[in-house]
Amino acid sequence: MVTNEYFDGNAELAAQLGCTNDSGELSKCPKGITYVLPSENGDSWFVDIHPKPGLFVSDVNFTLQRPLTRTYEIKQPGLFLCSFESGEVTLFERGKKARRMRQGIHLLVNQGKPFKVVFGSEQHTRYTMVWVFADFISTYLQDREWKESLEIKDALTWPSHYYNTPELLLYFQQLQIAIRRGMAPLMYFESKVIAILSLILCAVQTPQHVEWFQKKERPKHATYEDQQFVWKVKAELDKDILNPPPVKELSSIAGMGATKLRILFKSCYGMNIADYLRQEKMNYALHLLAKEDMSIQKISTLLGYASPSMFTAAFKTVHGFTPRDARKKFTISRTGIF
Repeated sequence: MVTNEYFDGNAELAAQLGCTNDSGELSKCPKGITYVLPSENGDSWFVDIHPKPGLFVSDVNFTLQRPLTRTYEIKQPGLFLCSFESGEVTLFERGKKARRMRQGIHLLVNQGKPFKVVFGSEQHTRYTMVWVFADFISTYLQDREWKESLEIKDALTWPSHYYNTPELLLYFQQLQIAIRRGMAPLMYFESKVIAILSLILCAVQTPQHVEWFQKKERPKHATYEDQQFVWKVKAELDKDILNPPPVKELSSIAGMGATKLRILFKSCYGMNIADYLRQEKMNYALHLLAKEDMSIQKISTLLGYASPSMFTAAFKTVHGFTPRDARKKFTISRTGIF
């Protein structure tokens, strides 16, 4: 049975979910259609915007009470690009292994063959997606008499790092904001989709640069979601800077491997976890040195250093002067420091 996403976007999915819809000036998004799930699903909805024939952009934010399977059979060839944030969503395509969607950008190339999407009910589902069909792309290029070509079949050869990039993620985040605010003109959505396709074409035409970036720079990139997890790790470290959790526990808090956590922590804060701990310990030491009743020997022991000399070396590395110099700056004179 042929489905009508080319003409109606997510309307059939909305009907399957039992949604009501609102549109016009009073809706959440006056430029499109907002589908609201039944009240049992809480604050659950998704929005479709249709800037041009053959082009849909959508933002999805819902929680299901029970799993749902949606079968698609779209005769018009096109590309499904999805910036996936969270949820339990699995794609089933003929001749391919089932693909559980993870955080990042995903591509599905539609050539008229049926495929299924299973929406789970265990997690809140959030993603921003684009349906861009072949006739929209060809019309756009022909109208401008450009020599660049882009056919749907070309996308079958794209490796994931051509489209799952920080730059494309940024464009999808801008689309999400524009959809949720509901105030951008329709040409804004069209231009963002063209920018997304153009960046992918850049990757196709300059693969050597993409390979270099993928190897050297991409591992350092922290998405907004990554940053949130790293912030949690920093907050956990700050609870007791003198007795930080082991890296294994921090990795569990962040929901990522230790190596990735170390890379992303440095990307966010400009230093690795060990250097951050040392810096914060030395900041705390500066506070302790202002207290007249705390000897340098006592402070070094409290901070876990085997000797005052080791503490002094670490302190000077961070602050550029010794603990004794710090005491002089505080105009504290003591005898019998050691």
